[in-house]
Amino acid sequence: MPLTLMNTAKTTTGKGWQPRVFAYLALLTLIAGDSLFAEDYIRANLVWSVWLVIAVTSLTGCVYFLLKADWFRVIRQIPIELALLLALMIGSSPWSAYASDTVSGFIIQIGVTAIALFFAAVFSWREILKIFANAIRIIIFGSFAVELFTSTFKGLLPKLVSGVDPAIEVAFAQSGHLFDGGRIQGLLGNANLVAAWALIGVITFAIEIGITKTSKVLSITSLAASVAMIAVSKSAGVIFASVAVLLAAVVSLLAEGKDKPTRHRYYRIAWSLAGVAMFFVLVFRRTVFDLLGKSPDMTHRSDIWRRVLSLISQRPLEGWGFTGVWVPGVKPYEGLVVINGEAYYQAHNAYLDMWLQLGAVGLVLFIILLARTFVKTWRLGVHHSNALYLWPLLVLITQLVRGVTESRLLIQSAMMMLILFAVKSHDPEELLETDLGSTKRDRLEKLSKKPITRMLRR
Repeated sequence: MPLTLMNTAKTTTGKGWQPRVFAYLALLTLIAGDSLFAEDYIRANLVWSVWLVIAVTSLTGCVYFLLKADWFRVIRQIPIELALLLALMIGSSPWSAYASDTVSGFIIQIGVTAIALFFAAVFSWREILKIFANAIRIIIFGSFAVELFTSTFKGLLPKLVSGVDPAIEVAFAQSGHLFDGGRIQGLLGNANLVAAWALIGVITFAIEIGITKTSKVLSITSLAASVAMIAVSKSAGVIFASVAVLLAAVVSLLAEGKDKPTRHRYYRIAWSLAGVAMFFVLVFRRTVFDLLGKSPDMTHRSDIWRRVLSLISQRPLEGWGFTGVWVPGVKPYEGLVVINGEAYYQAHNAYLDMWLQLGAVGLVLFIILLARTFVKTWRLGVHHSNALYLWPLLVLITQLVRGVTESRLLIQSAMMMLILFAVKSHDPEELLETDLGSTKRDRLEKLSKKPITRMLRR
């Protein structure tokens, strides 16, 4: 057995079924929590209580298996800016406008951090990708199943759920658009969330196709379903993120194996193209968003940002205190953003939300964390010949771009992935898989020349 693989086998306990069970439980709980904590899910008490029981169970198992693994090494790999950011979250409670909610938000964040460390300590990158792939399949195929059901029985459902719970009635009223061209909400009850997971699915399944030597039928089917989900969910933010992911993938493939000056020339060209594209989107935003079927203010986001900036100006340095998501009924968030009778409980921008909650210091720490994690994952993805190591880079880019129009990066699964990538990207080289010798670009060219029937059999 090669030294690298032998070391990996010794330092992970993810080979048994028990850690995997808790990994799936934890991941699916965090994904469900994305909706629960963002006010988009059915908010019946039963849903909350069931979620809480599963969350506590999964967290307990994750902590147990984390402590059985090489936890000390993983703790040492936590970047200093991440540790300081976590400290600031609880440290903001003395001046927080809602101290008890800050403590509650920090406890949830510590749970998310523990799950991220569990993934980093117990599983290899390949195992993590497989866990995410299977979880995303549940979201994508489950979403299509929900939408097919609600679209088929759209006329009957309102009568069945009438009087049960207002939130349930609203959830069913917003779904069922699979055949009429409307935006579908999917299993998570939110088109933007489902679209984001579909984009992560495209990345995951594409890489799965590239690194799997057995049958690729399931991976190709899942990839096609994810692309279809992006199309029917009609999320402008995810479309922009898709362009960024495609650009990053192309540049990383071109840069691999090149000398440093050539790589940096590619990077300068890529950043220039990205800058020009952003400029034209801003200048011609009305035309661009008309083509995407969206309003020029990105569905009231510019109005939300103005109100958030007004609140930030009152406490620019220290912030209002950490909560993760805005807590309903708590000042200054209650009634801050109400548009067309609908209350919003996030800034719809992760960077503004971090500034709002943890002030300028928190924002700087957050940006440093994102920048360093991006650099680490970029180097891992470009310098290693295995396509597996492109996965954290491309998923991170998805979350960074989404952070411009959504605040999900501060909570639940998105924050867990950020912490996971920030920590695990510091894994020593001996824990990585063996370098394959040829570049990803060369293997991709060979793969593209194979007949589809032959590729499916492999």
